[in-house]
Amino acid sequence: MKKKWYENKIFVITGAFGDIGKEVCKKFATLKMRMYLLDLPNLISTPFLEELKELGAIHAEALECDVTDRKQIQAVIKKIVEKEKYIDILHNNAGIGNKFSIADDQSFEQYRKIMAVNVDGIWLVLQAAFPYIGRPSPTKENPERREGQLIFTASSAGKTGIPHLAAYSMSKHAVIALADSLRMEYIMRGDYIQVITACPAPASTQFWAASSDLQQWSKDYQKRGFLYQYVTAKDIAKSIFKASLSYRKEFFVPRWWRLIEIFKVFSHDFIENMLLKIEGGKK
Repeated sequence: MKKKWYENKIFVITGAFGDIGKEVCKKFATLKMRMYLLDLPNLISTPFLEELKELGAIHAEALECDVTDRKQIQAVIKKIVEKEKYIDILHNNAGIGNKFSIADDQSFEQYRKIMAVNVDGIWLVLQAAFPYIGRPSPTKENPERREGQLIFTASSAGKTGIPHLAAYSMSKHAVIALADSLRMEYIMRGDYIQVITACPAPASTQFWAASSDLQQWSKDYQKRGFLYQYVTAKDIAKSIFKASLSYRKEFFVPRWWRLIEIFKVFSHDFIENMLLKIEGGKK
């Protein structure tokens, strides 16, 4: 999209006040957008909204939204569209994680919590917002054509699977599959809704503060050398911003992590050995 396209358009993001969400908002605020930031009430920051306006946002408003609460999601989306009519960009960014897998002594409820936020939450938000995503941009071939963007924050874990992060990896695999499916569905409908999927490497964010196990995993990961160094929330936001401007359907952060997919084609063992190194395992 050209930068002029964004001016006064409607930008909606879930998980807006997390590390990645805030950096993404700062990037899009410079394009003079009307912004709606959805997150849990204890995370909302009024001073941050003022910062976005100083950066260029025409409008910046925070709305309480738990992505596991269908009624609340419907009420929030209704409030936005009653005021704005359309959602030009919807960024599905909310997500959580923890360290456990099938063999670990964790409850099914903990697994369901991750899936409820990372997968069900996206589904519920999309269902509520679907009729309003994109605004009319008719052509002779398709008078009903709509134009806009869907952005998903997935993870490189959704491309490989990570030992002892099985539930999280599962959830991000699902996000990538959903994005791929919707991209094709929009093409079949004749709409121009750009579907963008971000697959970042592990990042230095508050994500790792969820539990002591996750914090320890994070420390061990970073000790493994250059290939295992974290990216930053700013790195991810910058890449998402560029992907929106130039429509990159799917991308890794850093970009060279796309080699994961190439190596898996020719040598699945190579990737497995890299990941086993994180846990100190051998093959």
